[in-house]
Amino acid sequence: MKLYGNAASPFARKCRVIAHELGLKLEEIRTLPMQEPEFRRINPLGKIPALVLDDGSVLIDSPVICEYLNHAGGGNFFPGMNIFKQNNGRWKALGLAALGDGIADAAVAYVILGRENPVPEAARKRQMDTVLAALDALERVNFAKDPTIGEISIGCALGYVDFRLPDLDWKSSRPKLSAWYAKFCDYPSMKATVPSAP
Repeated sequence: MKLYGNAASPFARKCRVIAHELGLKLEEIRTLPMQEPEFRRINPLGKIPALVLDDGSVLIDSPVICEYLNHAGGGNFFPGMNIFKQNNGRWKALGLAALGDGIADAAVAYVILGRENPVPEAARKRQMDTVLAALDALERVNFAKDPTIGEISIGCALGYVDFRLPDLDWKSSRPKLSAWYAKFCDYPSMKATVPSAP
């Protein structure tokens, strides 16, 4: 399997974390989609990550790719449901995953908007307000003991915030979230996928 992404993307990182945790081998192909229009032959949306399977078919969008990798590796990162009872942990995990993806979306947009000339300050403020409101919401969350896709998404989003927005002092006012994140960063898969310049 080939994973198209880059070392800074929080969305590609989620996929790499799951693959690492499940011992799945991925050939990583680094790409900068905004600078490489030919990437649209892989993903017509022009976004990373994209996963090319061994049969040549392509999966796009990190939630889809993560669920596929979880299935392929026999993982438990997506709590399931059975015919006898609903596992409520599934909805919490998916809700946290959506919140993590939202933080990552807003942080990425904030960074990209900062590169425009002139900088659209009002648009950037909206993105930062989203990041901060989501971080406030996470301070009230009780995270699962065994990580799910929710915790992975949150951890990767926070990693991106730390990498791209190092001056944002989010930890001092959110001690519970900060303590959880520090422990989560001790996982070998998180250490193996620390963001870096693409």
